[in-house]
Amino acid sequence: MGEQQAIELLSQNVSTLDNPGIKYIAATRLGACSSRDSLDALVVAATGDRDNIFDSITHRKSIEALGHRRDLSTLPTIYDAMHSSDEQTIVNSVDTLINFGIPLDAQFKSSLLKLIQDGSDVLKRVAIQCFTRLEMNDCDGIIHEQQNNPNLLVNGASIAYSTRVEGDKSKLHLLANQLKDSNVIYRRSSVIDIGDAGDPSLLSNVSEAAVSMPLRAKSAFKMTAKVKSKSQRVLLNQMLQDDSRNLHFTQNFDALSLVEEVCEFLKHRDEERQYFGAKSLFGWRPSSVIDAVNSIWENHGSDYGVHYQVNCLISQLGLKELSFITKESLLEPAPQYAKSKIAATWGCLNLGLLECRSDIENLLMTSTWEPLRWTCAEVLRKL
Repeated sequence: MGEQQAIELLSQNVSTLDNPGIKYIAATRLGACSSRDSLDALVVAATGDRDNIFDSITHRKSIEALGHRRDLSTLPTIYDAMHSSDEQTIVNSVDTLINFGIPLDAQFKSSLLKLIQDGSDVLKRVAIQCFTRLEMNDCDGIIHEQQNNPNLLVNGASIAYSTRVEGDKSKLHLLANQLKDSNVIYRRSSVIDIGDAGDPSLLSNVSEAAVSMPLRAKSAFKMTAKVKSKSQRVLLNQMLQDDSRNLHFTQNFDALSLVEEVCEFLKHRDEERQYFGAKSLFGWRPSSVIDAVNSIWENHGSDYGVHYQVNCLISQLGLKELSFITKESLLEPAPQYAKSKIAATWGCLNLGLLECRSDIENLLMTSTWEPLRWTCAEVLRKL
């Protein structure tokens, strides 16, 4: 979609569009542009609440796009959005402030503190995250009070704030404990909160948590300095290679003996089940594993979770007979398979695919995703 087409779509009435959803796709497209016309179109689309569901989503996406543009002239629009009647619009507006990455004035801070005092738990959490990530002080102690909030999502965010902004590490262990919660929501939120807290002492805990590798990697890179120690490099590489045998499982599952059972686990939305499905294959006979992985790929490889775990297994089990999958995944352009590129890059090293070196070099030069760039650099040093 071209920039001018996106601008025109953004101003059209949804009732005139064959596919109303294309309107919010246009808003996202303009977030990657740089012209004044595209910025003005986003500001108009981000102003005022909307009744129509597609206009409402476009409104939210326009605010999100302003966060990518990071133009200070749009701050009044974002401030207005913080007072919307739509919760998701408020969340997007606060996330946009975080993306701007600059300390906020008293007016913005006052609005954020009001959200922490009176808003829903969702709004409390995102507003606290804003204070934490922009390293702004709450002189009134309102965030500190949220450490008594029974909602672990709010409680965890407030602990992260105290650790990073106030230097109080006394409750950091509570975040580490949540990594072992059987509820995947709390495991994920704890990984995020530990990343926000920025204390590298919990890097090992994060690396072993049974949640998605990209989420762990994002926090791991946030909580470590640009120049890593030797032990940190070892932990990062272990985490990025993502061997399910190195993870801490919070639940006990029955052994899986059928391919169909493994597939059900690999396709589950709780990553712990995905990892258990992968881990179970390490106990199968080598000949059975090759057939099973190939069958899983052929029948369920379009699922991005399965796609990723198959690439991890080929790398970790040294299944050179299936190296064609590694090569395909290394060049896969679809964004939903991005984490598979990391598994495939390690696969090139573990399978000795020297012919893929130029592809890995290209990924290193063109990718902006730090975990993938790190992986490419590490593999190229050893390949």
